[in-house]
Amino acid sequence: MKKVFFPVATAFVLIILGNTAQAQQKFAHVSIEEVVGSMPDIKKADSIMQQFRKDSLEQQLPFFLSEYKRKDSIAKSPATPAAIKQTVQQEAAQYLQIIQNWDAYSQNELQRKQQEVFNPYFAKAFELIQQVAKENGYTWVFKQDALLIAPPTDDLLPLVAKKLGVKLPPAAGNAAEPAKPAGAKK
Repeated sequence: MKKVFFPVATAFVLIILGNTAQAQQKFAHVSIEEVVGSMPDIKKADSIMQQFRKDSLEQQLPFFLSEYKRKDSIAKSPATPAAIKQTVQQEAAQYLQIIQNWDAYSQNELQRKQQEVFNPYFAKAFELIQQVAKENGYTWVFKQDALLIAPPTDDLLPLVAKKLGVKLPPAAGNAAEPAKPAGAKK
């Protein structure tokens, strides 16, 4: 009898404690991308990325093509000594590989630059979300699009925007409200 009573009593106590702890928890959601997008100086990061595309990526492919052609013509020239010819052929092969894999190469470079430029913004946004959650007593903050089905939670975006000192467009704060079915009364 004691072997059955102790586990049942323990489970009962844990359930009661769990329900008590759950009653004290406060849930919210936020889109960190929207927080970053609402930052006042985010346009500076966007212009850095546009400049990178223009000055780096758009300039690199023509450079690689011309270098490949130059190295290839040196390698094919009968006047080129054999020792130099082998080195130049290897260099030409490297340029050809970059050219053939240009899409993947440029995507990797773009992602690397995006991380370099935007990581400080995401770190600041995460810090702001933590501050707002703590100040307002939220114990759980979910990424807005992470849960497919969940009970309604508070949207932290307006509070974070207020802390940033920016005004949100009227629809931005209400974006998480569920859509009303067609024909539903207001």
